[in-house]
Amino acid sequence: MKKDPIIQSILPELIDIRRKLHQNPELSWQEYKTTAFIRSVLEGWGLNFQPFMEIKTGGYCDVGEGETIVFRSDIDALPVTEDSDHVIISQNEGIMHACGHDYHTAIGLGLLRYFQLLPVKYSNKLRVIFQPAEESYPTGAAKVMEDDIWNDVKMFLTTHVHCTIPLGKIGLIRGPANASSTSVQITFKGPGGHTSRPQETVDLIPVAVAFIYQIQNFLKKQINPEEVFVLAFGEIHGGNAHNVIPQIVVLRGTLRTFSTQTSERIMGLIHQLAEKSEIDNKCEITVEFPTNCPSVINDLDLCNQMIKFMLNNSNSDQLVLLPKPSMGADDFSYYLSKAPGLYLNVGGGGKGTLHSGELEFSESLLEVALTYLTGFILSIS
Repeated sequence: MKKDPIIQSILPELIDIRRKLHQNPELSWQEYKTTAFIRSVLEGWGLNFQPFMEIKTGGYCDVGEGETIVFRSDIDALPVTEDSDHVIISQNEGIMHACGHDYHTAIGLGLLRYFQLLPVKYSNKLRVIFQPAEESYPTGAAKVMEDDIWNDVKMFLTTHVHCTIPLGKIGLIRGPANASSTSVQITFKGPGGHTSRPQETVDLIPVAVAFIYQIQNFLKKQINPEEVFVLAFGEIHGGNAHNVIPQIVVLRGTLRTFSTQTSERIMGLIHQLAEKSEIDNKCEITVEFPTNCPSVINDLDLCNQMIKFMLNNSNSDQLVLLPKPSMGADDFSYYLSKAPGLYLNVGGGGKGTLHSGELEFSESLLEVALTYLTGFILSIS
């Protein structure tokens, strides 16, 4: 990897910025101090920070003129307690940048500073979106998209630091990169009753438990094995006393797929099984899908451009073509309704796993990410 003098000059400040972000994490929709810090950094460089029209956190900044290339940096943290043995540690108890968004924000700032300092005129405009609430529903990207700032956008670009990819390497998936995530809520209603006489009522807890088992087998028989999906329930709520059969039991979970058609078919099948279960158990079952985050689909032309860029710059051994997409969702997908995009993974070294208190990346990834991203962006005519 060739050393870039501009990156070398800005790297110490970016490392310090990353550390300050890591020490002061904020949860989704609460990134007020993070937003103020980003603004202060940009204004200190003489750049103009623009807030979103309808959102109180996050914002964006432009450098250059022409068609716009957008880089998304997500800025929120997670309700995770960080391991106390880390060198740089969160000062906000129970909150941690456990998904690397401190690095994403530092990378976005680094791109703006790089193109500000670039001695030759850049042929496009670079816009960095500092997006709140990637980790929540409603998702931040869906709200950001309501701003009317997309008319001249040529492409969208983002990165995610990753602990399973070696430091110094860039991971790329052609086509589907991240699954969609559709929330599922199933509500069972019955007359309730006394636990001493379950035969006189509808015992909803066994009905709900049976539904969980039945739906998995039912879908496996109805869906082609080549259509990858995951349906899992993370919540079950019912009852308030040990001796009362509840009148309501609620299941909540997520459905993840790589195809809108697969999602729609599975949602229909869930309704179908619920209607049958209603008749069999003489209760009322309501099926809802309150939220949906689409699948991230990497544009094939942009994938080919990235591969070509790496080959032309003798970096082909640093590009890892990942064999399969992630079942995790990312709201970067919302931007792709406006223009083609590319979602790249940056090897982070370090230790731990995403969304865990032990997660710790190598700060060397900042130089790696900026080197490949600036080079790729400059290669796009």
